[in-house]
Amino acid sequence: MKINAFLTFLSLLLAAVLAYALYYYCKAPEMQWLITIAGGICIFLPWAGTLAVSTENKGQNVNFKVLSAIFACAITGLQLFFATHTPSIPKYILISGILLIIWLSIAYAIIGKK
Repeated sequence: MKINAFLTFLSLLLAAVLAYALYYYCKAPEMQWLITIAGGICIFLPWAGTLAVSTENKGQNVNFKVLSAIFACAITGLQLFFATHTPSIPKYILISGILLIIWLSIAYAIIGKK
């Protein structure tokens, strides 16, 4: 498995811009920083997987990139939805955390095979 430093930085910049959008569009002032920070982290991880991570096996690489792209788009959309619709804090943390855990476990199952 190889990680491209430039593409990791690019996905970090993408997550930072999207986190600012979450901050700007957040309707609940008490949740503004939670949604900004947690949303930025949740957006960064699958986008970094989509852009920066590659494996030597082409089949694993395609499966991992497609999985990461699907989850990156879903998590980005979900974070934007949460920013504009003011969820409760436990609901926000649980849904975002469960999606990240599902993505990580499927990604590990794809990449972990030798």
